Amino acid sequence: MGSTGPLTTLPKAVPSGLLGLAQSPGYTAPMTHPLPSLSSESDWSDLEAELDRWSGAGRQATFWWRDDDAVASTPALDRLLTLADGAPLALAVIPGNAEPSLAAALAEHPAMRVVQHGWRHLNHGIAAKSELGPERPLETRLDELAAGRDRLEAMFGARVLPMLVPPWNRIGEDLVAMLPALGFRALSTCKPRRAALAAPRLTAVNTHVDLVDWSGSRGFIGESVALALAVDHLCARRLGLADAAEPTGLLTHHLVQDAPTDAFLRQLLALLRAHRGARMLDLAELVPSS
Repeated sequence: MGSTGPLTTLPKAVPSGLLGLAQSPGYTAPMTHPLPSLSSESDWSDLEAELDRWSGAGRQATFWWRDDDAVASTPALDRLLTLADGAPLALAVIPGNAEPSLAAALAEHPAMRVVQHGWRHLNHGIAAKSELGPERPLETRLDELAAGRDRLEAMFGARVLPMLVPPWNRIGEDLVAMLPALGFRALSTCKPRRAALAAPRLTAVNTHVDLVDWSGSRGFIGESVALALAVDHLCARRLGLADAAEPTGLLTHHLVQDAPTDAFLRQLLALLRAHRGARMLDLAELVPSS
């Protein structure tokens, strides 16, 4: 649909399964909340119009990009890195499964950032899939995260940033406040954050545009829905309905990424590079070092 003026009401919600954050007892989304409402579809003119509104106000709409589940050098990863073509990208690596080939592949891409994606991405959940939920002792989960942190630092060195990405975007309430003691300075799940800090000394840096249709085909979510997610978060930021300082987060999964997703990302990255009202951020700009 084309935009004719500033968006103030967004009538139809995108299915919650597309965003994937559990609301079950024992899990937390301490830094997330749903947008007041969401449009069901948008087109490229809507995104351009929204970026025009940002630039017209003398502002830049900021974006960041996270890709999950990396463990090894694969043709799918090679395609992702080629597609990125130098765009800032944070790779969420599963430390317990990571292979030396992944470190070798990233050596040729100095702008690539690495963040920790749980431990082994194993499901220990009961009501919902989770690796870091309350079903297991806190000490066990802390030990696993510490082992994963040490393994990533040994494999990837300074390119590792102190951010945790919980598998399935779910984490126990009891664990969040303990993360800074392990050296984590940021936590990334999904949906707009409620506050800049998920806990003391722990910045929330979330994603908002998941390109996989997890509740359906497990392929591309579709251009109109993906654009609606982006436009709605940008609009909410601009109008003060969401934290204006939280960059709009793109989320991909290279191991299941299909050709339509590739095509969408190419067009999106080209637009963001060209538009003066948009800027892609290096995750290092968002995650405190200490």
